[in-house]
Amino acid sequence: MTKGQLADHYAAIAEIMLPWVGSRPISLVRCPQGRAKKCFFQKHDAGSFGDKVHQVGITEKDGHEEPYLYVDDAAGLMTCVQMGTIELHGWGARIEDVEKPDRLVFDLDPDEGLDFEAVRAAAFQFRDILKSLGLATFPMLTGGKGVHVIAPLTPQAEWPQVKNFASRLAQAVAQSDPAHFTAALSKARRKGRIFVDYLRNQRGATAIMPYSARSRPGAPVAAPITWAEMKTIDTPSHFRVGDAPELKKRAAYKALAGWGRADQSLPNL
Repeated sequence: MTKGQLADHYAAIAEIMLPWVGSRPISLVRCPQGRAKKCFFQKHDAGSFGDKVHQVGITEKDGHEEPYLYVDDAAGLMTCVQMGTIELHGWGARIEDVEKPDRLVFDLDPDEGLDFEAVRAAAFQFRDILKSLGLATFPMLTGGKGVHVIAPLTPQAEWPQVKNFASRLAQAVAQSDPAHFTAALSKARRKGRIFVDYLRNQRGATAIMPYSARSRPGAPVAAPITWAEMKTIDTPSHFRVGDAPELKKRAAYKALAGWGRADQSLPNL
């Protein structure tokens, strides 16, 4: 795949991607020499991207401020591609208030050897658990091995509260069904299980953004889907660069429209 084809993808989906990625601190996976050569994450910049990619100052743990990248229009997206970007990963909060997340993300990451049926079942299990707590969710195919179950939030709770909620829920699921789930970071503990990655829900952590391409064979694309589609979708890499017309058509579905923001708050657990 050429850089031009990748640019065509981002130009085509900019309209449906920007409500998700726009005005959000982002980290870029840049592969200036192509996916087969060295790639690297970049989250800070002091202006080398030009005036279409912006910076927002965010205070780090040690108290000093660093300039984080963000975009707010199609020109910013295209500048990132021109600089060798393939993937865009975003914070769980927007630049208006980086201390208050606007989403809760459970990354269901299967161990090697587990098929997609296990991931599908896990996604529905998390949907039902979160629904029982009053949170509406949608699934997102990551373009990798797993699925993200995402609950958009009204930005009210701050990072410690959101991380604590996610951690406690992940631990509770792992303890109640240890044959299928683990919340442990250790690779050895993941054998034959799905790792419930709740650490996306902490300050500074990022997750792949909807409609981002992935630096993987076949150029898959991360994409939100409906729960009805989740019942029959074949793989987390179902959508690929080149599917922009279908992705744009799907973004207008009533079940997907408006998920960028939601009027729901973090419940007590």
